[in-house]
Amino acid sequence: MFSFISFHGHILAHRDFYLMGIPVAQAVSPQWNVVQLSADGNSLLGFADIRPHVEQSGEAKGLVSLKNGTQFMWNQPDGLLGWVPHNQNWERFAPVLSQHVPLLARLAQGKWLIAGKQTAERVSFSYFKLCLGEHNWDLRTLFLREKGDAIIISDGREPESVLQPSPLPVQKTFMVALAAQIKAMGESPFVQAAQAARQRLLVAPEDSGCLLDLAKNCAKIGQFGLARTAVLCAALQDFRPDLYLFSAILALREGETQQAADLANLALKGRFGDAPIPEQLTHLVQRTAQGEAALLLLPSALKELPDTEEFDPAFHFLMVPLPASMLRAEDVRQAYSYQFEQVASASTQEERLQLVQADQAQNRAQYWNQIVAGHYAWLNQDRASADPHYVTARKLSKDSGIKAVDYNCGVYTWLPEAAAYNLHEQQVTDQLGIAGWSWHSSVAPGRAEADAPDACLVFGCDSAYFRFVPKLVMSLMRACQAHPEQGRFRLCLGVDRATDEQLTLMRDLVAFFSEKDRGMDVSFTHGQLNHANKAAYTCIRYLMLPHIVGQWHCPVLTADCDGYFPHDFPALWQELKSGSDYGFRLYAYNHEGKQIAGEPWGFGAGLSYFGETELLPQIGRYLHNYVQRTYSLENPSNWCIDQCALAQAYSRFVAPRWNDLRIRFMDEGTPLMIMPHHVGGKDALLEHDGAVSEQDLRQFMQDNA
Repeated sequence: MFSFISFHGHILAHRDFYLMGIPVAQAVSPQWNVVQLSADGNSLLGFADIRPHVEQSGEAKGLVSLKNGTQFMWNQPDGLLGWVPHNQNWERFAPVLSQHVPLLARLAQGKWLIAGKQTAERVSFSYFKLCLGEHNWDLRTLFLREKGDAIIISDGREPESVLQPSPLPVQKTFMVALAAQIKAMGESPFVQAAQAARQRLLVAPEDSGCLLDLAKNCAKIGQFGLARTAVLCAALQDFRPDLYLFSAILALREGETQQAADLANLALKGRFGDAPIPEQLTHLVQRTAQGEAALLLLPSALKELPDTEEFDPAFHFLMVPLPASMLRAEDVRQAYSYQFEQVASASTQEERLQLVQADQAQNRAQYWNQIVAGHYAWLNQDRASADPHYVTARKLSKDSGIKAVDYNCGVYTWLPEAAAYNLHEQQVTDQLGIAGWSWHSSVAPGRAEADAPDACLVFGCDSAYFRFVPKLVMSLMRACQAHPEQGRFRLCLGVDRATDEQLTLMRDLVAFFSEKDRGMDVSFTHGQLNHANKAAYTCIRYLMLPHIVGQWHCPVLTADCDGYFPHDFPALWQELKSGSDYGFRLYAYNHEGKQIAGEPWGFGAGLSYFGETELLPQIGRYLHNYVQRTYSLENPSNWCIDQCALAQAYSRFVAPRWNDLRIRFMDEGTPLMIMPHHVGGKDALLEHDGAVSEQDLRQFMQDNA
């Protein structure tokens, strides 16, 4: 037996003696009877005077014309029927097996998805096809069968597809379990988030992103079973290999290492397809099966493979905390430490405390939980508790060989408050070797070398970073030339291991500014640091300060040398000087002077202003001494040492008087200097507003001789 669907997607039905084209979803309505072909195939049941004719060739092959005498029936776009003297393809009907009509109606009543291929969408009927997203099946050769809640569909052109209803049965079960969990927990952040997610799923059950958010929230409160069910629901609707990895991470957190390995293997098979999984990745899966948290090594291993897509890191935060039994291998412990620090840095204070407590319960005191405990105390304004944690973290790091993540390297050069407080009054060993450097300063005619400028602008670099110096110097020269009435500046530059060509340029600059008064001056010092590395180079400006503030009684601006001055710098300087006592890059602080994020050394050293000249000798000596006192080859790293020095100087001389001082947030308002983060990086800065070479600087000097 056959029924008929029109070009516009209506199924032919009748009520009493009246025919109508109705939406397929209404085909099972008791108000309508779907028309069927008679057993002999010559008429419509109940309407014997209407004769069907099956087209045998061309595009219309298999379509049916319904004819009464010389008139042909056609279904209009709104479902109404009419008669025409002749018909085209779009006025014909596609026959469908009557036994399929209930399944077609079911398909039309909700959202469906092709298993593992797409998100859920509504089925439509048009152009004699059943359509689902970008897929379609010819109604003339359509065959359907049920398999549980799914419907198997084919039309003879391609292999069968499995259409799954949305929401899936497992998702209905999940929603029931989630509702019970919400009821059991009462008021909590989890309940608020879960209820918001449930609202989204009520109208969009196929929202896989919402399901994954729910999975993460469930995992955060230890409901790993619920989390894995939520990931399964998302995977059934919007499959990608990453979801296998998410499930693997959840299994790892439950201690199911073999299951975690199996799921990780499926994720890798999904990622590599027909290509073999690289041996180093297979080895990580094997280690996982043996009880190691080797999934922690997967992101870095994938990065080392060329042209390989990495997995979504959305669930990586769940790889902490883990028990010591999974962290025996050194490489796993190091990766775990990095992961722990990264998760903690993105956490709230409450989450940070819970993470530390959970990890210490499983692993006792370790470098990673001690440094995070220090951050927790520090952000609670409790330095007395924070400093001992940092001392312990530093010792545990050195003893165990576990290294800090880059932004936590300040722990190696951070001093407790008592040890740091009076550093400016102490004698320190010149372990970096700055004392023997040679100084050269310009003296304009009619002026004495000791004459104080409006400000000293202090920079330091090595011979490689000297490539930024020509643009730095020439931008200041141009600004001073354009605005001679708004300030006199002395540019002070320290260069480690300067080349002969660089030294010649600097000496020529000193001579240039000594020939006549050009509204600015230059001083430079050069020599060799005892330790040549990036951490030491950033400290040159602080190592120079005792000499500078001893020579010139004026405010000081310290800055990275990879920057340059805007044309209106003198006016901006006057605004800064008249309205501020100090200026720092306080990106982790609020305007009440409270640090609200990051680490104690989370203190931008790229641009700082010191306006209290009477305190500058103490501050200069403090910064110098701090670097000399804490720099050590025994440290795994001295990175962040300049930030430690500046943060400690701020804590010692500025923070206690916050309410009595005028503090400028240097990242706010018009930039006093153009820095890489303003223009897209260091290379971009060299080109921004025009490149300047050493030859360009010499030409400028020649033109302005």
